[in-house]
Amino acid sequence: MWQHLRTLRFKLTLVYLLTFGVILTILGVVVLTIREDYLREDFDERLADRAESMVEAIEIAAENLPEQILSNKVSPRLNPFRFPGYFFQVRLEDGTIVERSRNLGDLSLPWTPSAQQSRAAGEPALETVSGKVAESLLGGDGELRVLTLYHEAPETEPFYLQVAVSLERVDESIAALRRLFLLFIPAGLLVAGLASWFMARRSLAPVGRIAREAQELTAEHLDRRIDLPPGGDEVAQMVATVNQMLDRLEASFRAQERFIANAAHELQTPVSILLGQAQVLSQQARSAEEHDRFAASVQDEMRRMAKTIEGLLTLARADVGMPPGSVTSVSLNEAVTDAVQRCEPLARQREVRLVPVLAVPAPDRPEPLVAGDGELLRTMIVNLLRNAIRYSPVEKPVEIKVAVEGDEACVTVRDHGPGIPAEHIEQIFEPFFRIPRGDGSAQGAGLGLAIAQGVAGLHQGQISLANCPDGGCEFVVRLPLTPVP
Repeated sequence: MWQHLRTLRFKLTLVYLLTFGVILTILGVVVLTIREDYLREDFDERLADRAESMVEAIEIAAENLPEQILSNKVSPRLNPFRFPGYFFQVRLEDGTIVERSRNLGDLSLPWTPSAQQSRAAGEPALETVSGKVAESLLGGDGELRVLTLYHEAPETEPFYLQVAVSLERVDESIAALRRLFLLFIPAGLLVAGLASWFMARRSLAPVGRIAREAQELTAEHLDRRIDLPPGGDEVAQMVATVNQMLDRLEASFRAQERFIANAAHELQTPVSILLGQAQVLSQQARSAEEHDRFAASVQDEMRRMAKTIEGLLTLARADVGMPPGSVTSVSLNEAVTDAVQRCEPLARQREVRLVPVLAVPAPDRPEPLVAGDGELLRTMIVNLLRNAIRYSPVEKPVEIKVAVEGDEACVTVRDHGPGIPAEHIEQIFEPFFRIPRGDGSAQGAGLGLAIAQGVAGLHQGQISLANCPDGGCEFVVRLPLTPVP
């Protein structure tokens, strides 16, 4: 049971129910108040109409008197049988009662200051009376509504007409209305709760379907996608976002599979070579020269394996976003100079000239400095240089330039080789990707550019590349400069 209380369906239902309950209560109170006011106003209007009818009856009675009597004003008189259920009495200006209904008996309606003010106000005075008089007239608890009307006419003496009637009927109507309200609110909340529960269920049904389909996704079925519902609403947008996420996950997973397969291949190759040579060497007695060649081969293959492992570790460190090991202010001029010295033997071997162009110090900045790991930055530049040297024609220069552009330091490596085919530009930074030669072979292990991009990312930088119009390729590394103190 408690699990259902934690569900989104229950929470949505509760929100809907509370919102509807507040609105329903406010609306009910407003309607109830307006209806009660209307009932009371209608009751008062009826009481005023009855008082006017009584005044008309008094005037008619006075007009029917003989002419000799009309010469003197007469006291007002009423027929009590014409107004059953009403209590009335007639007072003269001094308050003397000259006529009363039989149902009043010896009792009198209250003569309050408010009633006496009806003459000065020029309109009837309405009061609600309770207490002994009301209890005696009504035979128990209750209230009387009393209207006092002052009337002045030529045929009769001026008088006050007081008319009273029990509020029991209007009180019963209001009580019935309140009972109906008290029954309507719970019933409305019950209906709203059920409607909200089913509405929440229907609203969350697509989410449940998406959850069930997502549970069926495994590493073996990453190519599956969730069906996009029609309508283009929020659920459809969520499904589209989930499918896009699955596209990225599938691409990352496939790239990881290729990475593992290529890494295993690169590590397996030297092991297979060494194992094959060892098996051949052990089949029969070999000369010392053959043992020396085997030892030299072991050293070469082990260096190659160590280099591959080091590159894989650096690449893995960059992929997970691990911060540089030792962060210092690194001079890019010095890093480029050191990288050129490291690559000079390979350049001489391939008969390629390295042309470094360092940044000229400015008055406000001695030289371009970046915060990071100096060894990783030098490895990044070395990898870019070796890549340029590998694809440069003989006697052609490889240019490396350091410059400052705004708040960034730029390292540009330019070669004059064949450039990168357009179909391979998107793959050039992928691990183990190597541009095939015309004979189908490829150079290197395919980790250098991937490592360079990873190192740039670790230092909040980026690498871009472009084929030059006059031939060759240009790699540009942009790194944020260390703020000047």
